[in-house]
Amino acid sequence: MSITKAVAFEQANRIGGVLELPQGCEERLDMDQASPVFLSHVQKHEQYLGSYAQHFGLSPFIKTGRRVSSITPILIDGEEPSVGIGPRWTVESVDLQTKSKTEEIFDAVLVCTGKYHHPYIPEISGLPEYKGTVLHSSVYRDPERYRNKVVLIIGGGPSAVDIATDLTRAAKNIILAKKQPGLFFRNANPKVLETAMPKNFTASEVILHDGSSRHIDVVILCTGYSFDFPFLSKECRVQTSRGRVSPLYRHLIHCEYPSMAFPFLVTLVTITPILDCQIKFFKAVLDGKALLPTAAEMLYCTKNDYHQRLASIDSSPRHVAHGLPGEEGWNYMTELGTEGEFPPYEPVIRQMAQVAFAAIQSGDPDYKKAYFQRTGQDTFVYVANSDKLNRKQFEMQLLIASQEDDALENKLFGSLHL
Repeated sequence: MSITKAVAFEQANRIGGVLELPQGCEERLDMDQASPVFLSHVQKHEQYLGSYAQHFGLSPFIKTGRRVSSITPILIDGEEPSVGIGPRWTVESVDLQTKSKTEEIFDAVLVCTGKYHHPYIPEISGLPEYKGTVLHSSVYRDPERYRNKVVLIIGGGPSAVDIATDLTRAAKNIILAKKQPGLFFRNANPKVLETAMPKNFTASEVILHDGSSRHIDVVILCTGYSFDFPFLSKECRVQTSRGRVSPLYRHLIHCEYPSMAFPFLVTLVTITPILDCQIKFFKAVLDGKALLPTAAEMLYCTKNDYHQRLASIDSSPRHVAHGLPGEEGWNYMTELGTEGEFPPYEPVIRQMAQVAFAAIQSGDPDYKKAYFQRTGQDTFVYVANSDKLNRKQFEMQLLIASQEDDALENKLFGSLHL
């Protein structure tokens, strides 16, 4: 199948999706030649994505202000095709301004939504007894709102770590309660207490796992989201739960209908490289460069992978279906690249990701002010706090980096340990 046309549907009026932010949130505009380690709520996602679309001429192919209302496979006599990559798809969309509906037919579908729309609120023992503020991480914005307060964060994923770090600049204390064993911050910040899940709550206190009680002012639930694809018809045969979409081969391609893919459902990964690999692999499948197993073989591999995950860790099944932490994620990209006949990622990207992760673990609340700049095919400079450098100083660092040896790299990394 040769791709001759691509169309993207975005229900917002501009490019950005869930990354859209209010105007005026950008800082350090004089650093446009460098790349922020994390594009967070203090930077301009929208400007970056808009510039990317403009640079590569993508805007004409993106239909903004349109909501996809229905996706249905075109089946042959009620069954999927027995050969080739299929089926084709009927996609119905609605213009949110005029309310007009349009029906189009596509050879393949990429479902790139549904991951961050429905916050998951679990049942936590005793929490209904607590009379203070309770909110989900999806509505967290500014640490100043929690100045001098004691905040309990429930969860151990990226959002929990990110918010805990952010709060250290304003909150009095942070209690990070999670199921995962071990200390993420390695006691790097005295404001953060890492502990197991709480036993219970009173009107104003949390009862910790050791029986001790602590007064808390706010509870932030960093408990993730539930997958939801209301526009997929029942004929799509897609099943969803809090943390699993099935049946997906390689966490990506519909086992029964391989012309449908769900990029970036995987978790605990470095976002951009893995998404890039998934899209390239799906295109290789459509182009015939990567040959998929039979539907039965893909279903077997998918179920076997899931059961192995359940057997390997002591956790709720809903949390582990698409997790690819650490080495597993990089191996996954390598496998996709090998089968799709494309280079999966540049080694320097992995090195940069390792430094970024170490910066998070350092407990420094200003880690988002760090900047990377590649100085060559396999080299880069890391500046820990860009606020301390103006543009000329930063460019001077790059010049020095291109002339000196690894001593400068060690100096810039400071106390970070990989």
